[in-house]
Amino acid sequence: MVYRVYYLDIAALLVCAVLLLSLCFRKMYRGKTNRIFFVFIALIMLTTGADILRSAPLDWIAPYNNSIVFRDIACGAYSFLYSMIYPVYIYMVGSITGTFKKIRSSLVLAVMYFSPLLVNLMLLISNGSTHAIFYHTLSPDGIPVYHRGFMIGVSVAMGFYYVIFFLVYLIYCRVKRRIETIKFLALLFIYPVNLMAYYIQATNPTLLVQMFGMALTVLLLSFFVLSIEENYDLETGAKPYAAFKHMLGNVYATGDKTFIIFAKIRSSRPLENSLGREVYADLMHQVCDRIFSIMQKENRHLADLYYLKNGLFAVVDKGGIDKDKVSAVVDNNIPIIREEYNLDGIRMKLEFAVCGVEIPEECDNEEELIKFAETFVNYLPPNVFVRYSDIVPDREFVISNTIDRIVADAIKNDKFEMFYQPIYSVKDGAFTSAEALLRLKDETLGYVPPSIFIPAAEKSGAILQIGEFVIRDVCRFLAESDALDRGIRFVEVNLSVMQCTQKDMAKKIREILEEYHIEPKRINFEITETASDYLADAVIKTMSDISENGNSFSLDDYGSGYSNLGRIMNFPYKIIKLDKCLIDGLVDDRRKNIMKETISLLKSLGAEIVVEGVEDKDKAEWFIEMECEYIQGYYYAKPMPEETFLSFLEENGGKKQSKVSE
Repeated sequence: MVYRVYYLDIAALLVCAVLLLSLCFRKMYRGKTNRIFFVFIALIMLTTGADILRSAPLDWIAPYNNSIVFRDIACGAYSFLYSMIYPVYIYMVGSITGTFKKIRSSLVLAVMYFSPLLVNLMLLISNGSTHAIFYHTLSPDGIPVYHRGFMIGVSVAMGFYYVIFFLVYLIYCRVKRRIETIKFLALLFIYPVNLMAYYIQATNPTLLVQMFGMALTVLLLSFFVLSIEENYDLETGAKPYAAFKHMLGNVYATGDKTFIIFAKIRSSRPLENSLGREVYADLMHQVCDRIFSIMQKENRHLADLYYLKNGLFAVVDKGGIDKDKVSAVVDNNIPIIREEYNLDGIRMKLEFAVCGVEIPEECDNEEELIKFAETFVNYLPPNVFVRYSDIVPDREFVISNTIDRIVADAIKNDKFEMFYQPIYSVKDGAFTSAEALLRLKDETLGYVPPSIFIPAAEKSGAILQIGEFVIRDVCRFLAESDALDRGIRFVEVNLSVMQCTQKDMAKKIREILEEYHIEPKRINFEITETASDYLADAVIKTMSDISENGNSFSLDDYGSGYSNLGRIMNFPYKIIKLDKCLIDGLVDDRRKNIMKETISLLKSLGAEIVVEGVEDKDKAEWFIEMECEYIQGYYYAKPMPEETFLSFLEENGGKKQSKVSE
């Protein structure tokens, strides 16, 4: 036997050792895919060690250096470990792409995957007596000499079989878009590297280079396939949101049954503000460590923990969950994750909302699941495990969780409708204006509150389409009806934050007004206090441009937030609308005196006042006494559809005295 040069195997061992230490240091051995990658590196490392033991000079263990039995055992170990590399590699790809279920669940594919491995294992087991694959003899000078057996071709064929199997499998995953291009190419790297290594070793039999090629493959995978950024949140040690999204894509594409337990810290944002960024990050890390320990205690070693930001965690288990036991298991462990946390001397217990969902059975849409994860904390009691299927029938939950789809469907199929709420003019003793209010009616869920669909539309950007529809439909209504002849001087129309920052908003409004031949003074735009705070310079520019058209503005919801007189002085408001929360708060003389001074101050700025949300006679009379120009609320009229509004004007428009005085 000619001893081989093994310094490249030593280099391969060092590469694998550094990678393993790096994974251990970052605790990236947690979770199914990370564990498989960890095992794969360890497999390469063990195979490399066996490669050294089977064919390198071993003077440091001289008694075994020339032992045929020792070399046979080392060679058998190498052959077995090497035969496992591609099957494990395939399994790792299946875990990354979420497609290994197809192999496991199909009898034909399972036989194709496992049979060559079993054949090779049987040959290795019988090799001691048959010498079918390899054997050693002693040379005249007492050195073991390696010989190929008569069945070595079968063993080699099994190896080439897995090479082809992996190639077809990887191409399938790419065609089905279960893996990105860069990862696809990185996984394919095993071919050119090992082909080159095979050629070098074939032309230089004394140079052990094949395992070094495998080590280079593992190194490349660590950068491009299982990179830290994609699979590890540095602050918590859990997997990040991007990895969660990728996992969901695979699950919904393959239909692989998966159980997810969401745990959300209640009031996480105020908690972060009070603790500060660094202390809050330490808290999230401690929570993750505690959840990891629970997973280990419950033997969920192949489950993955994701940190989805804002105090939201997700435990994802594809290993099979006993639905009858999961509630008891989670309920028993909630007190553990709530136990006191020590943060630089600060001790605190946390409140959690916890919910479990099985996908794709219970939630068959990725977007709806993401929306659910963002909102479920609003519907659950604290520190109690609840199943998704138990809260789905709740109407408010269904609306909130599917609002994006509802809004998109409403835009596409013209399901929005305008309602009008009459506004009473104290001076004229008649209804001389109205506020246009958007309504959305879903076939199955009925009317959807604006407080839900407006924020969703703003978040998705659909508010621009909706806003244009509102302006256009109000102009159409004024042009087609006789509302102006029945005493309506102008209609209040809301502008959203996004509309206020559109550079060409004034031009669009002018074009719509001209299209329907509506005078600009007939449309008075409302913007909220928060809208006027958002990109103030851009909002002022838009308001100025719209004012040049001849339109006027109202400040809506004054008093609902942090009211700033500087804001009122800087923006061109004609009308200021007092929010309902101020009106409801008039319960004693002290508050009435404050309101009286507020009204006086606003009037001194030259603004007219609309009082919103007036629901009883006493408040209506009080604000009339305060000489407020307009009153709006259920005491006079609720929002109503077009035809009902016109009938209301016909019945009430000519009256020159208020309902109050009658």
